Amino acid sequence: MLPSHLNGHSPLARRRPRLSASSPPAATGESPAAGTTPAAGSLDEHDRIYFQSYSHIGIHEAMIKDRVRTDAYQSAIMHHQKFIEGKVVLDVGCGTGILSVFCARAGAKKVYAVDASEMATQACEIVKANNLTDQIVVIHGRVEDVDLEEKVDVIISEWMGYMLLYESMLPSVLFARDKWLKPGGLILPSHAMLFMAPITNPERYEGSVDFWCDVYGINMSALVPLAKKFTSEEPSIETIGGENVISWPSVVKHINCYNFTVEEFKSITAEYKVSSMMLAPIHGFGFWFEVEFNGPQDSSHNIPSNLNPPEIIQKKRRRSSEDTVLLSTAPEDEPTHWQQTILYFPDPIEVKQDQIVEGSVTVSQSKENPRFLNIHLECSTGGQTLVKDCALR
Repeated sequence: MLPSHLNGHSPLARRRPRLSASSPPAATGESPAAGTTPAAGSLDEHDRIYFQSYSHIGIHEAMIKDRVRTDAYQSAIMHHQKFIEGKVVLDVGCGTGILSVFCARAGAKKVYAVDASEMATQACEIVKANNLTDQIVVIHGRVEDVDLEEKVDVIISEWMGYMLLYESMLPSVLFARDKWLKPGGLILPSHAMLFMAPITNPERYEGSVDFWCDVYGINMSALVPLAKKFTSEEPSIETIGGENVISWPSVVKHINCYNFTVEEFKSITAEYKVSSMMLAPIHGFGFWFEVEFNGPQDSSHNIPSNLNPPEIIQKKRRRSSEDTVLLSTAPEDEPTHWQQTILYFPDPIEVKQDQIVEGSVTVSQSKENPRFLNIHLECSTGGQTLVKDCALR
């Protein structure tokens, strides 16, 4: 059972794994299905827990039922069919193998479907059931450990976690890129962008904090400090709407998967300076992401650093409507199972319309577990300064 503050309030409630050390031990004594290769070497404890969590069918059900996600990948595969038909594809973290099947149906000559969880066993059966054993080879193991028979023309992966970077799967895709992708090859998705913006959410604050001031006519306000601590000590995964966002978003990081490095991934720092669009209390900051599926000819594509947020959004929307597939988890778009990641403050900060809100944010891999994220947020506005440190575990 997940903590209630991480369950959200959407039909697409949080279903990706909690990577706590209390997860059950990995199954032992099972033989991998025919056509698979056991993972090489022993796994670190955090990797063992991570891959074990993806052995549960509920996680895959939630991801596949997320039509925004699954439709975007299927559309991207068909949009780039000319790069896939007759070519060799590597699916990093294939899970049930659904993206591998999409690629095979788009005409791929061969698909290497790699997954280190026990779901690889089921993926092998799914490949057989769909008569695709001549095209899809399921490999049970980490992509860092497996050996392929050849270089590949395409790498596809659904690597994004909460707040884009949680779970730290992108480094596995970058490893596969550097070791197995042919020059000029295709990476799907090709680009990603992490956004942040101050948000107001009085209903959430009233329901979790002010609630204790009057409970069945009983004054329980002694619990208010504890409620504030509980509400704000960890990031919350929930769905908010565009009406909760009180400024244009700021770009935390733009990632080009064709040239981004593992070293860059370890710690990302960005400064922000936005203007409030309304008179409202800031209850915290929201984070969300978007990914694009561009072809290899667009590998040098970058967002100019001198664009302001409205121009970035407009440029992105023009690209989406013209020549690329876009998967968005923004509050104003259709909800996804990723929802949004919210960092709540213990107490709201009142701001006026056009008031400047500025500061910086650093997102880094945790030393405790590299699949966790440490977040350091600094916020200054109206003479007030707030510093917040938390971890997404």
